[in-house]
Amino acid sequence: MASGGGPFASLRLAWRRNILLRLGFGIFLAVAISTAIYTTYVMRTLRSEAEQNLRERAERLAAVLSQALARPLFDINSAAVSSVVDASGATPEVLVLRVLGPNGAELASYVSPMKEPVSSIHVRREIQFSDARRSYPVGSIDLAYSRQQMDADLQRQIVNTVAANLLLALGIVLSIFIVGRRAARPFADIRIGLEKLTRGETDIKLSGLGRADQVGRLSDAVLRFRDTMTRLRDAERELRDLNAQLEHRISDRTAELSRSMQQARDSQAKLQTIVDTALDAVVRMDLEGRIVGWNKQAEMIFGWPREEALGLELDKTIIPPRFRYDHKRGMQRYLSGGSSSGVLATRIEVYALRRNGEEFPIELAITQVKAEEREGFEFCAFIRDISERREREQKLVNANAMAEAANIAKSEFLANMSHEIRTPMSAVIGMAYLALRTEMTARQHDYISKIHRAALTLLGIINDILDFSKIEAGRLEVEAIPFSLEDVLVSVNSVTAQRAADKRLTFVIGMAPEVPRYLVGDPLRLGQVLINLVNNAVKFTLEGKLELRCELLDQSDGKTVVRFTVSDTGIGMTAQQKSRLFRAFSQANGSTTRQYGGTGLGLSISQQLVRLMGGNIEVQSEVDRGSTFHFDLPFDLSDAAALAVQSALHNGPVGDLRLDASPRRTARVLLAEDSADNQDVTRALLELQGLDVEVVDNGRQAVARLMEAGPRAYDLVLMDLGMPVMDGHEATRLLRVDSRFSELPIIAVTSNALAGMQARCIEEGMQDYITKPIDPQRLYSVLSRWLGMSMKVIPPVPPLQEPGEGAAYASTGNARQAMLDLAALLAEFSGESVDYFARVQACLATALTPSEMARLNHHMEQYEFEAASKLLGEAIKKQETT
Repeated sequence: MASGGGPFASLRLAWRRNILLRLGFGIFLAVAISTAIYTTYVMRTLRSEAEQNLRERAERLAAVLSQALARPLFDINSAAVSSVVDASGATPEVLVLRVLGPNGAELASYVSPMKEPVSSIHVRREIQFSDARRSYPVGSIDLAYSRQQMDADLQRQIVNTVAANLLLALGIVLSIFIVGRRAARPFADIRIGLEKLTRGETDIKLSGLGRADQVGRLSDAVLRFRDTMTRLRDAERELRDLNAQLEHRISDRTAELSRSMQQARDSQAKLQTIVDTALDAVVRMDLEGRIVGWNKQAEMIFGWPREEALGLELDKTIIPPRFRYDHKRGMQRYLSGGSSSGVLATRIEVYALRRNGEEFPIELAITQVKAEEREGFEFCAFIRDISERREREQKLVNANAMAEAANIAKSEFLANMSHEIRTPMSAVIGMAYLALRTEMTARQHDYISKIHRAALTLLGIINDILDFSKIEAGRLEVEAIPFSLEDVLVSVNSVTAQRAADKRLTFVIGMAPEVPRYLVGDPLRLGQVLINLVNNAVKFTLEGKLELRCELLDQSDGKTVVRFTVSDTGIGMTAQQKSRLFRAFSQANGSTTRQYGGTGLGLSISQQLVRLMGGNIEVQSEVDRGSTFHFDLPFDLSDAAALAVQSALHNGPVGDLRLDASPRRTARVLLAEDSADNQDVTRALLELQGLDVEVVDNGRQAVARLMEAGPRAYDLVLMDLGMPVMDGHEATRLLRVDSRFSELPIIAVTSNALAGMQARCIEEGMQDYITKPIDPQRLYSVLSRWLGMSMKVIPPVPPLQEPGEGAAYASTGNARQAMLDLAALLAEFSGESVDYFARVQACLATALTPSEMARLNHHMEQYEFEAASKLLGEAIKKQETT
C-alpha cells in the first residue's frame, strides 16, 4: 500500500504520526500570514507617519520663513527677501519657493536644480507683520517640499521587515525539528519506567535525569514517585509504633494545660491592677458596642462607677450626641470589612461626654485586642483628658495672633507712611529741579542744590523703609526676566564710582570670562543689592581698594550659579558686630550712624532680597583689615534675542526715541492730578519742553473734558491713579470703552510703587507707568516715546557771579588763610564749617585744582568733615613745598 500510495501517501502517514511536522508547518504558515498582515499594516502606518512628519517639517519651514520674511516684506527690503529665499536652497528637500506680494505678484523665487521630476508636498502660508497694536498682511509664500527621500526610506523599511520575518519563520521551524528529535527519546524511557511501576518493579532507568528542562523535571518526578511508594510502606510500620506513644503524651499535656490556665488567671489579675493604676482612662468595648472594661481613671474622668458603666452602650455613655451617628457608621463599615478611617492604631483629638453632660477635649488612641473567652476581638481605647493643655494652647495661639496682627499693622503703617510721603516729596524734588534751572545767586543756588540732594537722600531712605515694610508684610516679589549681567554691573559702576573716586579709593569691577552674560532673574533687585554693598564698602573705607567680582560656580542643564563678592580694605568688624550686622535699624556699633550716617536698613534689606532670589549673604571681616561680602545666586540661562524681546515689551511698541532725533513741535497734554503742588511741578516740567498743558483735578473732569473736546484734541494724557471723586483706573476704563479714544496714549502717574501695579495699569489700557516723585529724565523719556518728538536735556543754570566774601578773599590773595581757617573748623567738627565754606568757595577755587575743588565740594555736601580736612591738609603741604 505504501508503494501504491506513492510519496503523497507517505507524507500523509508522516503527517498523522509526527506532531513535529504538523507543528513546524503550522508555525511557518502562521508566521507567513502574520508577516503579510504586519507588512501591510506597517506599510500603511509608516507611509501615514512619514507623510505627516514631512508635512509638519514643511509647515515648520514655512513658519520659519514667514517669520524671517515678515520684517523685510514690511520694510520692502528686496535684498533681504532674496537673501532669505536663496538661503532656503541649503535645505535639499526644498524644490520650489516663491515669495508673493500682497497683490499676488512674485517678489522672489527659488527652484531646485534637480533634473528628474519627483513627488512633493505643497504648502502655502500668508505672511503678516505685527507690532503691539495690530497686524499687517505683507505677502505670502508657496513652498514645494520633496517626498523622494521619504518614499525611499519607506520602501527600504518594508523590504527589511519582510525579509526578517521570513528568516525568523524558517529558523523557528528548523529549531523545532532539531529539538523534537532529541526530546523524543527521554519520553520513551519514562513510558517504560511507568509500566514497570504499575507492576510493582522499582528498578527503572531514565535517560532524562539531571537535565534542567521539563524532561528532566518529569524524570525526577517519576523517580520521586517511586521513592514515595517505598516510603509509604515504611511509614505504615512506623505509624503503629507512634500510636502507642501518643496516648502517653496526651495525658502529660493535659496536666500541663491545667497549670497554664492557673497562671493565666493570676496574670489577668495583675493586668487589671496595672490598668486600674494607669494615668489614662482605659475603656474596652465589644463588637455589640457595650462597655466590657472600665478602669479607675475612667471613673474619675467620666464620673461613671465601674459597676454602672459595665454593660452600657458606649455611644450613649461617653460619646457626645453630635458624634454618635458617625460612630455607628464607622463601626458598621469596619465590621463589614471596610476601612477604619484612620482611627485605629493612631492618636486623634476629639470631644467626649461626662456623666453630668459636659463636653471636654480628649486625646484618643484605639487598638484591637483578641477577646478572652470566645472567637473574635474587642476594641480598647486609651483616653487622656487634654482640657488644660487645650487651654494653654489657645492662649499661645491668641498671643501669636496678636503678635502677628501687631507686626502686620506695623508693616502696613510703614508702607502707608512711605506712600503718603512720596506725594509731597514729588513736589519738593520737582520744585528744586525747576529752581535750579532759573537764575539765582551763588548762595541761593547752593541752598537749592542742597535741598535737592537732601530730598533725593530722603527719598532713598523712604524707599528703604518701603522695601523693609513690604518684606515684613510678605508682599515683596522678585521678577524673572531676561537681562544682561554686564548692564547691571555698568549701572552699579555709574552709581558708585564717583563716591569711591571722591575718597581716592581704587574701585575694580571684574567678571570672570566663563560667567554667562545673559541670565534670567531680577536685574533691578540684583543691582540694588550690589549698590548697597558697594556703597557700604565705600562708606567704611578711608583708603585702599574696593573690588566687585563675579565668578561662575556651577553650570548645567540650562541653569547657572554665580558668586558675587564685594571686598574692601576698610575698618572691618569684630565677631560680635558681625552677629548683628543684618538686623534692621542696627549697625556695627552705636557711633557708626553718627560718624558715617545711614539708617541701618541697607544690609538688612539686601539680605532679605538675596534670600528671595535664592541665596544668602555671607561676610568675613577682621578689625582694621577690611570686610568681604559674598552671596551665590542661581539663574536660568538666556540669550541676546530674549533680552531684545524683553526690552521691546518694556519700552513699548514705539520704542525709545533719541532725545535729539526729531524736530521739536508743540503737543497738547491733559494732566489729571488732584495735588495743587504736583500740578504746578508737572506743568512746569512739561512747559520747559514747550508742551501745551491743561490741568484737571480728578478722573471725572478728565473724562468730561476729553468727551467734550474729542479724541484729537490732546496728544497724550498724564493720569494720576489716586484721585478723589474718580480715580485714574476708573477714568481709563471709561475712556477705553469708547473706541474713539483707543489710540490716545494714557500714562499712569502714581506714588504707589508696589509690585504688580505696572502690570495692572497695562492691563487696564494704559501705555506706560511713572512713579512719584517724578524723575524729570524718566518723564521726558516716556513723553518722547509716545509723542514722537525730541526732548532735550535742560541743564541747571549756573549761579550768578556776585561780589562777596569769597571775592574779597580772592582779591586779597588770602586763599591760604581761608584754607587754614576752614581746616581748623573741620578739625573741631564745627557746625559753622558748611557756612564758612559757602562764603570762601570762590576764593578756594583760585588755590585748588578743579578736581580737588570738586572732591572738597562733595565732602562738604555729604558732611564728610574728616575726608575734607585730610584733602585740605594735603593741599596746604603741597603749597608749602612749592
